[in-house]
Amino acid sequence: MSTLDPVRPVEKGPRSLVWRRAGFFVLLLFVLAGLFGFLGDRVGVVEGPAPDGHHLSLEFAQTSRPGLDVPFEIRVTRPEGLDPEVTLALTGDYLDLYETQGWYPEPTEQTRDGEWVYLTFATEGQPVMVIDFDAYIQPTAVLPQSGQLALVVDGEPVDPLSFRTVIFP
Repeated sequence: MSTLDPVRPVEKGPRSLVWRRAGFFVLLLFVLAGLFGFLGDRVGVVEGPAPDGHHLSLEFAQTSRPGLDVPFEIRVTRPEGLDPEVTLALTGDYLDLYETQGWYPEPTEQTRDGEWVYLTFATEGQPVMVIDFDAYIQPTAVLPQSGQLALVVDGEPVDPLSFRTVIFP
């Protein structure tokens, strides 16, 4: 047995550079995506009309990483003034993504069924109400999560806004 047996013969030529080049380009794409902010935190906004002349808007984390504070702000408007109490419905499973410090202002009532978390807020008849959710992404979160937000009319969520948060490692 010769010590030259595992050496590639010269007549076979150089090894293919295809895998090295492919790996280089994948790494290059990853670095460029990070350089131009495609892999960083992003804030998304969804908004739309709600029943009875209301307008609903949500600012949320579109992409984030575990353990980071993220924005989650709900804005309910109605030019002629809001009802004394406004009830919002939010997908309960979506909230499992967060570790929370609380709602500001605090809801006067909070309930949950199999799908929705219902939050009732006193509005004092103002035309605009802003609700902040002080939270951060759970350190163990790894999967994207979709959610919906809706104004509750006659006990039912109506015309929900859909949104999605993607978690990067």
